[in-house]
Amino acid sequence: MKLATAALLGLISTTVSLSSPSAASAETTATKKSEKPKAAPSVAQIHYATRVQSFREQNYVFANVVLLGDSITEGFDVAKYFPGRRVINRGIGSDVIGNNLPDDDKRGVTRRLNESVFDCAPTQLFIMIGINDLAQGHTPEIVEAGYREMVTKIRERLPLLPIHLQSVLPTRGKLTNLNPNIVDTNARIQKLAAEFHCDYIDLHSKMKDGNGELREEITRDGVHLTEPAYKIWKDIILDKLQW
Repeated sequence: MKLATAALLGLISTTVSLSSPSAASAETTATKKSEKPKAAPSVAQIHYATRVQSFREQNYVFANVVLLGDSITEGFDVAKYFPGRRVINRGIGSDVIGNNLPDDDKRGVTRRLNESVFDCAPTQLFIMIGINDLAQGHTPEIVEAGYREMVTKIRERLPLLPIHLQSVLPTRGKLTNLNPNIVDTNARIQKLAAEFHCDYIDLHSKMKDGNGELREEITRDGVHLTEPAYKIWKDIILDKLQW
C-alpha cells in the first residue's frame, strides 16, 4: 500500500512538473503582449548620458572651480578663457533642472550632482540653468521649486561651498516670448540666493539690449552665445574669484 501511494504521489508530481512550463510560457507570452515597446531615447537623452559618463571619468582629486549648466555653459571654453586655472565645465546641451519631467526622461542637474559637483572637489560653484525648462513650458514657479531642490541638496552635502547662482539670460528672435518668464524666474532665483546664502550674479542685465532682449552682437541664434558674450562672462567670474 505504501509503495502504491508513493508511486501515485510521484505520478502527480511528474504531471505538475510537466504542465508547469507550458503554463509559465503562456503567462510570459500574455505579459509580453501587454507590455508596450519602450520609446528610443532622444538625442538630448543620449547626449546627457554620454556627458555624465565623461564627467565620471574626468573628475579630479584636486580643487576645482565648477561651471554647471546647459548648452550655454557647455559652450564656455574654459581652457581658452581660464588658462592655467583649474576650472572644469559641467554643462550639458539641452539639460534642465530635473524636476517635473516625464518618467522616461532621466536628465537634470539635480540627478547628476555627484559627477558634476560632489566628486569634483569644488572650491567654487557657478550655476546657470533654467532656459530649457522655460522653453518646454515650465512656469517660473516650477523652475523655482527645482532650484530649491537643487540648492538644498548641495547645501546638505557642502554647507560651506561658495555657490554663485547666475541669472537666466534673455532671448531674442523666435524665443522672445520667454522673456517675461525669464525676468520672473530671475527674481525668484535672486531671492533663493539670499535664502541659501549664495551669491547672485546678474548676467541678464549685462547681456540685454534696450528692448530687454539678448544683444544681437553676442548671439548666433537668439539663445546661445558668441565669443564677445563669453568674454563678458569670463570677466565677471574672474572678478568674483579675484584672480
